[in-house]
Amino acid sequence: MAEQTEIAEVIKSIQADITTIVRGEIALATEELKPEAAKAGIIAGLFGGAGYLALSAAAVLFSAFAFLWAMGFQAWFGLDLLPALFWGFLVMGVAMLLLAGVMGLVGTKVPKPGPPTQAIANVKDEVEFVKGAVA
Repeated sequence: MAEQTEIAEVIKSIQADITTIVRGEIALATEELKPEAAKAGIIAGLFGGAGYLALSAAAVLFSAFAFLWAMGFQAWFGLDLLPALFWGFLVMGVAMLLLAGVMGLVGTKVPKPGPPTQAIANVKDEVEFVKGAVA
């Protein structure tokens, strides 16, 4: 009877130890990923900024410069108002898409966050330790 009580206590102790180890690894992974989350925030900010600038530029500068291009097309090529406006807006649309593409490419060049290497190494070591202890 005393042996069964000892075995039950040992099992409870092992369960408590495993719970403590897992919680510690989760805390370590959380701490290790905090700097990576900052990098992910920078990447998200760049993509968000690219989208915001693309929309803002399309709303404000697009019209103004398109009309300037239209005036230029009227003066340079002697176009009527509607064809000149068409070409002016077309040129500005292409320019804004190119700017948005460049900003998107800059966002993809920022280093991406890596895995939590310390936590992974610790878990692998603990798995090997448990395998060795069981065998």
